[in-house]
Amino acid sequence: MIDFWLIRHGETVENAQGICQGQTPGTLSEEGMMQARALAEYLKNEEFDVIYSSDLRRTMKTTEEVLQFHPGAKIIPEPLLRERYLAGWQGKPFPKNWKEMDLPDGAETSEDLIMRAKAFVSLLKEKNKGQKVFAMSHGGLIRAFWTVLHNLAPDSYYQWDAPENTSISRFELKEDGSVNELFRNLAEHLETVPVNSKAKNKNDWQF
Repeated sequence: MIDFWLIRHGETVENAQGICQGQTPGTLSEEGMMQARALAEYLKNEEFDVIYSSDLRRTMKTTEEVLQFHPGAKIIPEPLLRERYLAGWQGKPFPKNWKEMDLPDGAETSEDLIMRAKAFVSLLKEKNKGQKVFAMSHGGLIRAFWTVLHNLAPDSYYQWDAPENTSISRFELKEDGSVNELFRNLAEHLETVPVNSKAKNKNDWQF
């Protein structure tokens, strides 16, 4: 059995400003740093066998805050955990009145994200049997994981609301291929964080 902890990065400056990040680095905002520190405090007594993170700056920085309580632990940067690639939109404000399924040419589809999520789960089953695994990722890909781990059809991807910044989802990946969800989108640690900024539209901060 694999004890799989899946976590979203802290809020970024771009999240708050409605900027499409995609696979650009992203910079944690002041609130995002507070969220990361609250997450770190919440997880300080958890001992993980392996620490994976998307190799983008916003996820790496959030993970580094968690590791303040885990001296000696090392981050394994993993491109499979990156956010959705959004081609020409990246680094620019989201178009007005855009709909999530209306993506620019060259962007990754929800099916592409689901394939990446499946590839990461396969990696875990190959390398991390019997281990407690931490994985820091992004809103778009986390919804792909939820779809995969619930064994839902790809078009179910859009049923999920975006996970909160630094929220935690935890799953037991069993040897017979079944999955037990212990919790999803847990964010009780954020009760200690004052809310100074919010994205104007929840869709703005998915990517």
